[in-house]
Amino acid sequence: MIRWWVSYIVILGCFFNSSAQLLEARISQSEILVGQPTTICYEVKIKKTDSILFTPKQGLIKAKSIKDFKNLTTVDFDLEITTSFQDTLTINGHSLTWIGKYTVTTWDSGMLIIPGQNITINDSTHVFPDLVLASYLPPPIEGLDIYDINEKYAELPLTSSSLIQFIKTNRWWFLIVLFSFILFLIFRKNKKDTPKQDKLIPTSLKNKTLIAIDLLEASKLWEKEELKEHFIGLSYILRTYLTSRYNISLLEKTTHETKIILAEKGLNTEVVNLIIRTLSQSDMVKFAKSKPNIHLILNILSLSRQIIIETSPLESENV
Repeated sequence: MIRWWVSYIVILGCFFNSSAQLLEARISQSEILVGQPTTICYEVKIKKTDSILFTPKQGLIKAKSIKDFKNLTTVDFDLEITTSFQDTLTINGHSLTWIGKYTVTTWDSGMLIIPGQNITINDSTHVFPDLVLASYLPPPIEGLDIYDINEKYAELPLTSSSLIQFIKTNRWWFLIVLFSFILFLIFRKNKKDTPKQDKLIPTSLKNKTLIAIDLLEASKLWEKEELKEHFIGLSYILRTYLTSRYNISLLEKTTHETKIILAEKGLNTEVVNLIIRTLSQSDMVKFAKSKPNIHLILNILSLSRQIIIETSPLESENV
């Protein structure tokens, strides 16, 4: 079982940019078993006079698998497309809604980040938000053993003389195949020697923090009687974000000291009170052993996202 901790803060993730009012990405099931299908859906609303261009993936979708939450390391991962890409266009008054869908699955367990795909609207290129997918191995069934596949092969004896006779009879075909194989090896070597360019777009502090909160919520630590760990993680995420955003040190500060420092930085009083409210709730769970219900837990997570969005600078579209 994947165990979540407080290292969610720098995980690459969703893009909440200025085009977020137009672009939407969602996944039908964010938690699946290995081999179970799930649907990725992209949606964009445009004017009737706008033109769009979207190039769908074929066969596989490149993703990132988080292998080490402590050091925040990722490895390349492939999602298999099980149903070809399908898109629809509907008219709603003076606007159009374009929807594109894949059905995908994974054959390995882990926490995956699916990078958002590009879409061109008129002459501008936009990026859909990243998606998070958790896959798990199916639980073993007690008393049911796993059996290997017994394969049977028919052995065809081939003597030395018959092999030589075969080569003599088909020597031209043999030479063609050999020559093709040599060309393949040369091409493969040249391809390996060609440097690859990294086309990944750097992720902003806002996006990293928002996806860290998403992953914390997806772990549902409160259902595992780890409510204290949940609020420790949330407090760490929020304090680390504010430390980076305003170039201050809040990780070792009390909630009261944090309020004074943020006020000195000139933050809006409403925003400061929102931050203190969230941190105070974490303190109550950590030190007073308070046990908030699920509605309050989800509300605090929503307030944390609101804090990140309201304290982040406006971002222009990715072109």
